[in-house]
Amino acid sequence: MLRVLWIFQVFLLVALLNELESSKTHYHRYMLGSYKAQHSPKTQMDYKRRRTSEVQEEQMDEPAEDMPKRKARYGTSKEPVVMLTKSGLKVPLHELMVRIYQQNQYACMGTVISEKLVVTADTCFESAANDVVTMKMFDNSVLDGHRIPINRTYLKGADPLLTTIELTSPPKIYKVFGDTVKLCSAELENYESVELPLWIRSRHSIHSQISYVLPIQECRHRMKDPNAHVAISTMICAKNMKYTSHCQLAIGNPLIHAEKICGINVAGHNCPTFTGVDLYIRIYDALDFSIRGMEIIKNSRIEDTIL
Repeated sequence: MLRVLWIFQVFLLVALLNELESSKTHYHRYMLGSYKAQHSPKTQMDYKRRRTSEVQEEQMDEPAEDMPKRKARYGTSKEPVVMLTKSGLKVPLHELMVRIYQQNQYACMGTVISEKLVVTADTCFESAANDVVTMKMFDNSVLDGHRIPINRTYLKGADPLLTTIELTSPPKIYKVFGDTVKLCSAELENYESVELPLWIRSRHSIHSQISYVLPIQECRHRMKDPNAHVAISTMICAKNMKYTSHCQLAIGNPLIHAEKICGINVAGHNCPTFTGVDLYIRIYDALDFSIRGMEIIKNSRIEDTIL
């Protein structure tokens, strides 16, 4: 009888020790079953996808200074479209881009912005003496023109490197007859989303990517231009991490934001070596820019401050 009681006490003691140990041990929900991948909805039956509203709520709790960088996106995109000012029509960008030639040699790209004007960068041309320009459109139709001062147009440029070409005869793009391509009416902010299209001559098509604006100091740093001889304050610095083994002649390709042309490439891509950034000249519609400025003054109630 005593032996049976002793054995019962031993078993009771072992049970108590096991219970005590189990209270300190955390079992993963899959330690008692077969292994399942932790984040695959196909194998993990209790996996729940997060709703967009939940992510947005978390973003609302972020510090304000972190929000612009989170909004910035980067990656490949479809060919951009641009909007016309009067009709509101949207035109595929390739229909407006032209290849610019001087003395039968390819020089750079340009963009038709009206039935009379093409915009590009002054760095496209080796000499300022020869103003005569020949251009080819996407369908290889030929356009002739000559360079004119920007103050003879409706454009406003913050940089003297912006160049305009007046066409001798209008292009065959009927959509721009009596209309103009919509341009930016305000400066782009840092980390604002943009599209960087590039005309690929060998493929006769446009490659584009979504990117964002960087502080101009970033371009100066990456281009080793601390004294701002190249990357001046009136330019747009855009991230472009596309690697190329040599300088890519991207001069004259536009920068697109919200279906509007906001800049013109002024220094190519990875010229002379890889930098991960591109420089653009700003371009505005002078009338829209003036109206926008008047609205800002009106909304700021500056007259109340003066009084």
